Amino acid sequence: MKEGSLIDSIHIQEYITTTSPLLLIYGAILILIIVYSAEISLEYKRFADSILGRVLGISIVYGTIHNFGWIYGLLVALAFILLLHGGVEVREGFYGQMAKKKTSGKRWWVESILGKSDHIDTDQVVTIAPNGS
Repeated sequence: MKEGSLIDSIHIQEYITTTSPLLLIYGAILILIIVYSAEISLEYKRFADSILGRVLGISIVYGTIHNFGWIYGLLVALAFILLLHGGVEVREGFYGQMAKKKTSGKRWWVESILGKSDHIDTDQVVTIAPNGS
């Protein structure tokens, strides 16, 4: 067996493994997970954030790098990181009850023209601490 034919067979095998249709489908699924990571259920995100989920995720990243190459490993790592920390819902504003106070005294010119009787909302504000979720 010639040395040149061994090198050629290695290059052919690498070409087949990097352009396999199953590998391309795997890459397409990874890209879909990356794009729609904010839509993934909270249950899966909580599992991925647990100790078992992190060990499993890191081992999947390592296995992908070892078997399919660094490009697919990078996609898996990005999908895993976005699964852990991507798409966090942030609630803004006040979710408490506000005490309203009726205005007294002279009304503004615009209020008298438009017939408005406004309430003052900023006299007292009762707020509730945000949840840890």
